[in-house]
Amino acid sequence: MLKNYLKIALRNLGRYKVYSFINVLSLAIGMAACLVIFLFISDELSFDTFHQQKEQIYRLDEVQSFPGMSPQNVALSMPGMGPNLFNDMPEITNFTRFWIWGDLLYERNDLQLVINRTAVVDSTFLEIFDFELLQGDPSTVLDKPNSIVLTETTAQKLFNDDEALGKQLVIGDDNYAVTGVLADVPENSHLQYEALISINTVTRERPEFNDQWGSNFMVTYLVLAPQTDIEQLESKFPKFLESHMSEEATTYYTLFLQQLSDVHLGSMNIEHDYQNYRKFDGSYIKTFSILAFFVLIIASINFMNLSVARSTTRSKEVGIRKSIGALKRQLVGQFLGESVLLTLIALVLSLLIAAAFIPYLNAISNRSLSLLTILDHMEVIVGVLIVACLVGVLSGSYPALFLSSFQPAKVLKGKLESLNQKSLLRSGLVVIQFATAIALIVGTVLATQQLNFMKSKDIGFDKEQMMLIPMSNEANEQYEALRNELLAHAGVAGVTASGQRIGNNFHQTGGKVKTDTSIHELTISQVNVDYDYLEVYGIQVKDGRAFSREYADDAGFSFIINESLAKELGLEDPIGAQFGFGWYDNDTLGTIVGVTHDFNYNSLHHSVNTLAIHVHPEWGFSELSVKIRPDNLTETITAVQSTWETLVPNRPFEYSFLDEHFEELYQTDEQMSKVVSVIAGLAIIIACLGLFGLASIATEQRTKEIGIRKVLGASLVQLLAVLSKNFVSLILIAFLISVPVTYYLLQGWLEGFAFRINIGWWVFTFAGFLSLLVALVTVSFQTTRAALANPVDALRSE
Repeated sequence: MLKNYLKIALRNLGRYKVYSFINVLSLAIGMAACLVIFLFISDELSFDTFHQQKEQIYRLDEVQSFPGMSPQNVALSMPGMGPNLFNDMPEITNFTRFWIWGDLLYERNDLQLVINRTAVVDSTFLEIFDFELLQGDPSTVLDKPNSIVLTETTAQKLFNDDEALGKQLVIGDDNYAVTGVLADVPENSHLQYEALISINTVTRERPEFNDQWGSNFMVTYLVLAPQTDIEQLESKFPKFLESHMSEEATTYYTLFLQQLSDVHLGSMNIEHDYQNYRKFDGSYIKTFSILAFFVLIIASINFMNLSVARSTTRSKEVGIRKSIGALKRQLVGQFLGESVLLTLIALVLSLLIAAAFIPYLNAISNRSLSLLTILDHMEVIVGVLIVACLVGVLSGSYPALFLSSFQPAKVLKGKLESLNQKSLLRSGLVVIQFATAIALIVGTVLATQQLNFMKSKDIGFDKEQMMLIPMSNEANEQYEALRNELLAHAGVAGVTASGQRIGNNFHQTGGKVKTDTSIHELTISQVNVDYDYLEVYGIQVKDGRAFSREYADDAGFSFIINESLAKELGLEDPIGAQFGFGWYDNDTLGTIVGVTHDFNYNSLHHSVNTLAIHVHPEWGFSELSVKIRPDNLTETITAVQSTWETLVPNRPFEYSFLDEHFEELYQTDEQMSKVVSVIAGLAIIIACLGLFGLASIATEQRTKEIGIRKVLGASLVQLLAVLSKNFVSLILIAFLISVPVTYYLLQGWLEGFAFRINIGWWVFTFAGFLSLLVALVTVSFQTTRAALANPVDALRSE
C-alpha cells in the first residue's frame, strides 16, 4: 500500500509540475529562511554559554544619578567594590575584576609589538571563567606580580614557534614573566583580550588600590551562591555604599546585578559598556524569531491554498477510490503522505538555498555562520526533520480532510458547486500573507530610513577623512614636533589631539560654577583636547571664543562648554563665569570662554549630555587626530607614517579612520535593517508564488465564464478587472489590518533612539501600492493569457 501511495504521489508531482514546483519552492524558501535565522539566533544565544558557572556569574553595574546629567546605567565599577562585596556579603563566593589597559608596546629583544587588548585581572579570573589554558598552572598562573598570560596568537606573534612559558617581556619600563598560554578567546565571548596581567602588579605598587572609591573604570564580576535571592542581595547594596563611601553615596549611585547570560543581549540601555564584544540588541532575537515563524507560515499557507484550490483536478480520483472501497483514513493518509514528501523534498532544496545564502548573510552581518555547525548537534538535525514533517502534516491536514470528504456520487456526476464558491478560509490566508508582507516592507523602509538618518544627520562636527593614531608617552613628548611636521605636508589639513575619542561616551567628573550667592556643584562629561581641536573637527562656537595658544590661562583654566551645560548652569550669560572641576579650589576656579552648539559626541541612540572641553597638555593625550585632504590619500598616509617613524621610533605606526568607528556604532542597526530587508523580500516572493498558483487555478476554473464574456463583447481590460477583483480586495483588507499593528510596533522600536525619524503616511501608502502592484503583475500574467485565449476553445472545455 505504501509503495502504491508513493507511486501516486510521484505521479501527481510529475503531472502537475507548475503547482508542485510552486509548493516545493515556496516551502524551500521558507525553510531556508528559518534555517538561516536559526543559525543567526543560535550564534547570538551561544555567547558566554561555555562557562560552567554561567548561572552563578553576575556583572556588577551602576545607575549613576548626578546633578546636571540624566540618570544612566553604566557597566563600570570602582576598584574597591569587588573585594569589599566579597568580604561583606556571604552570598558572594568569588569575584574578579577586568580592566583593559589598551594599546601597550611589548618588547622582546629587537622585536616591538603593539598589543591592543591587555587586561588586568584578579588571580581568580580563570577560576571563574572557563577560558582554556594550554600551558601553565591555572591555580597559580596569575598569583604573582608582573606575571602575564598570553593568548596563543599573541604568543605566536612574540615568540614564533619558540616556547613562550617562562620567557621575559618588557612592557613600558617593567619586566613581565610569561606564566601561561591560553587558547584564543572564543568568538562567542563578550570579554575579548590578547593577554592577561595579574592585578597584583598594581596592588604591590598601590596597596590602597583594593579600597579605592570614587572613580569607575573596572568591570567587576561576582559569583553568587546557588539559590541566592538577587533582589534581597541588591537590597543590601545601599548600606554597603554608605559604609564604604558616605551617607550621600546612595544619592548618586545605585548598584544592580546583571546575569552573565544577559550581558551580551541585554545591555543596550547600559552606557560605558566598553568590554562587551559584538553587543547585540536582544529584542531583535524575538523579532527575528517572529519573522522566521511568519515566513514559514506564509509558505505553509501557499501549500494549503494551492492544495485546496486544485481539488477539482483530483475530485474524480477521490470519487473512484471511494467507490471501490477506499476508507477516509486511507485517503487522508495518502494526501498527508504526499504533503510530507513534498516537505522533505523542500527541506533538501532549502539546505542548498541556505548554503548559498549564508556567505551573503555573513558578509552583511559580520558573522561566521555555517550549516556544518548543525552536524555537530544531532538533536538539531532531529529537530529539523521533526519540524519539516510537522510542517508537512499541518500544511497538508486541511487539504487532506477537505479532499477526503468528497461524496463519490456527486463527484462522479460533476456536481461540486462548493469548490467553485469563494473560500473564506482561503481568502483569510491570503490576507494574512499580504498583511505580513506589507508589515515587513514598512519595517524595512523605516529601518533603512532611520539608519540613513543617523548616518547623514548633521552631528555637529566633521568625521570624514580624520585619521586617528594612538598616542604613547614618547608620542606625547614629541607632540609639538609631530604637529608642526605634519602640518607642513600639503596633504594634511589639520592636526590636533585629545584624551578620548569622539564618538564614545566621554568620561564624567565633578564640576562646579560660582554664582553670585554660592558654589553650584554638578556632574559633567569632559574631554581634554589640544588648542586646535574645535577648528580641526569643525565644531562651531556659538558664543565666546575657541582656545588659543596666545592665552596663557587657556592651559588648565579656560573651559568651553556645550549648549546643554550652559542651560543646566542657568546663567543668563555663561561667558566669563567662574567654572572648574570638583577638585579646584573655590577661589581659583577657571573661566568659561566659549559655548559650542550641541554636537553628538556619542551615538544617536543617546541624547547629548552636558560637556566641558578643556586644555591640559600636561595630562597627555591618548589619540592624535590628523585631518587628511581627499587628494592623494595614499601618498599623505605614507608621509604621516614616515614622520611618525622618524619622531617616534620606539612606537609602531598604527592608524584608523573616524568614519569607520561611527560605522561600528550603528553596526547592529544596519545588520538588523539588512536582515529584515532580506526576509521582507522572501516573504513577498513566497506570497507572489502562492498568488500565481491561485490565479492559475482560478482562471482554469473560470474558463467557460471567460469564453462567454468574450463572446458577449467583454474587452481585455474588463476581463482583467473581473479576474483580479477578488485578489485586489484581499490585498486592500490586508493593508487595512497591517497599518495600525505595524505603526504601533515600529513606533515602539523608534523610541529606542534619542534622535529619530517620524513615521510618515507615505511609507504605508508605498508598501500598500508596492504589494498591490506586485500582486497585479503576478495575477495578470495568468489572467491575460486566459483572456486572450480563443473563446471557442473555452466553451468546448469541460
